[in-house]
Amino acid sequence: MTSLSSSSSSSPRFSNAPRSSVDIGWAMFMLGGSLAVGLVLASQSLGNAIAHFNDSAAPIDVRGVATRAVTSDRASWSATIVARAATLPEAFEIQQRSTAALTKMLAASALAKDTIEISEIDSTQIHAKTPDGKDTNTVESYVLNQRVRVLSDNVKAVAEMSRGCTNLIKEGIEIHSQSPSFQVSSLEQLKLQLLREATENAAERARLLAVGSSKGVGHLLSASQGVFQIVPEGSTDVSDYGYNDTSAIRKSVRATVSLRYAIAQ
Repeated sequence: MTSLSSSSSSSPRFSNAPRSSVDIGWAMFMLGGSLAVGLVLASQSLGNAIAHFNDSAAPIDVRGVATRAVTSDRASWSATIVARAATLPEAFEIQQRSTAALTKMLAASALAKDTIEISEIDSTQIHAKTPDGKDTNTVESYVLNQRVRVLSDNVKAVAEMSRGCTNLIKEGIEIHSQSPSFQVSSLEQLKLQLLREATENAAERARLLAVGSSKGVGHLLSASQGVFQIVPEGSTDVSDYGYNDTSAIRKSVRATVSLRYAIAQ
């Protein structure tokens, strides 16, 4: 019996045969097509990125400032007359003399009577203390207090009155005088005017920054109000929470705003 030849193996018929030129050409064609598509997509992505960069240009941030010099038109001042004595009648007599001296000074000033308010007398007992500092039931002395308050639009007269208290001290009168407080009654209206001016100032700054650029100032993106600084005339004091001076008659009011504008396309 004739046996089968080893050439009739079950391995694939073309496993070791060289690839034809047609197969290689097709593969090169597919590779070239893939590279071409990749280049097109990459170009489109780069173009989109450039366009997005141009459209998302950084906005313009500006700060506007407005300042106004003002003069206070309202003033307030208060003082307390104090009388001390071993007995209540003695303390009361001292209190009456002291209050009379202050009342005489007020009457001689340019202040109108209806701007002066005199409170009731407040009485306090001072008790003797033990050697270790504890209060006893023994009344050692009496202290009487009477408060005088002035609220007037005569700013100059109030300032003079507060300084005149020194003369009462020279006469032996115990008086505790507070520093006068000076205010501007139209402050709220003034704040609105300054906000408008500060906003206009910020808009002008934005326009100046855009001069010479191929693009202009676009629409307003955001706006925020800064704190108001009310300082004595000539002062440069500022505070993160705002400054409100009441010590000076002449003041400077400063308002700030922050604006953000888009770039006009």
